[in-house]
Amino acid sequence: MKSVELFAGAGGLGIGLHQAGFRPELVVEWDRYCCDTIRENRARDVVSVKHWTLKEGDVRDVDFRVYEDMLDLVSGGPPCQPFSMGGKHRAYDDGRVPGGGVAPRR
Repeated sequence: MKSVELFAGAGGLGIGLHQAGFRPELVVEWDRYCCDTIRENRARDVVSVKHWTLKEGDVRDVDFRVYEDMLDLVSGGPPCQPFSMGGKHRAYDDGRVPGGGVAPRR
C-alpha cells in the first residue's frame, strides 16, 4: 500500500507503518536533525527506511497533486505543542500532556 508521511520526525511512525505494509512515496520533515537520523538509518541499511524519498523542508512547499488517486494513506505526526520547537517548551509541565501539568505554586 502506498502512503505519504508528513511531519515525519525521526521516522518512528513511518517505521511502524512500514511494518504494517505501507510504503511511502514521500517522507517530509523540516527538522535537519530528524532528517539526519533518517539518512543515517538509510546509510545503515535499515530496511524500513532504505527506500524512502526524503524531502527536508516545509510541507507547504510540496506539490501533492502528483500523488492524487495513487495513495492509500496520508499519515503524519503533527507537532505536539508542549514539545514543539514553535511551542512554549513547557514539556511535561504542560497540562495538555497526559499525566502532566503545572505543579502548584508554594
